[in-house]
Amino acid sequence: MLALRLILFLVIAASAGVITVGELKLKPLLDELKDKEKKVAEELGKEKQESTKQKDRAMKAELDAAAKLDALNNSQKAEADAKTAADAEKAKAAAAAQETNKAKQETEAVKIQSAEYFDLQKLGLTPPIIRRINTELPQKTNELNTLKREQQLINVQLVKTSGELKALLNPKGAVALPAGLIGKVTAVDPKWDFVLLDIGANHGLLQNGELSISREGKLIARVKVAKVDTDYAIANVMSGFKKSEIREGDAVLTPSSTVLPP
Repeated sequence: MLALRLILFLVIAASAGVITVGELKLKPLLDELKDKEKKVAEELGKEKQESTKQKDRAMKAELDAAAKLDALNNSQKAEADAKTAADAEKAKAAAAAQETNKAKQETEAVKIQSAEYFDLQKLGLTPPIIRRINTELPQKTNELNTLKREQQLINVQLVKTSGELKALLNPKGAVALPAGLIGKVTAVDPKWDFVLLDIGANHGLLQNGELSISREGKLIARVKVAKVDTDYAIANVMSGFKKSEIREGDAVLTPSSTVLPP
């Protein structure tokens, strides 16, 4: 029993020695590990601090960027508002200038009308008289036009009667016609050798007047007016002056010269 205890004691002592030796050998390693752990912890703390600083700087930069963006948006909005306001003011100024020009024109028109009114008043043309004239003017104009038409008919009849009188007084003589007479042949009677013309007394045509008939600038024949009406005439083809057959549509005009009888 004592031997067992002694053995147990020796085992325990040996174990303690082994442990002590182990601790002596492991202590430097443990201290080194502790130092590394401490350094790692310190570096980790520094990394955390640096990370926190970077996050703070990033957040600050983000806030600054957001603030600058807001400032830029506000600036652009303010610029757009200012441009809109400037355009509105410009439009108002243009409208005001237009109204001013219109007012000036109206003023000038009123001045001119006033001057014309006073000029008319000096002539005795007061508003009642002007209104009466304005009322009577269409009627007077119609009467004047009627008189002009009647005068034209009288002149045509006078020309016609004058031609007939000259023809009676000098049945075989030639009559001088107005220069520039131009007409057309509307019908041809080859059997009796006479033609129908589309000009008459209202064009200045006279009985016994002589006319040339041409086609494409070439002389075809010469005719002598036998009968004159208001807007047509009948003419006989003069013997010895017919170079070709006359057709409807041939031109009829005053000869370049007309030989009158002595």
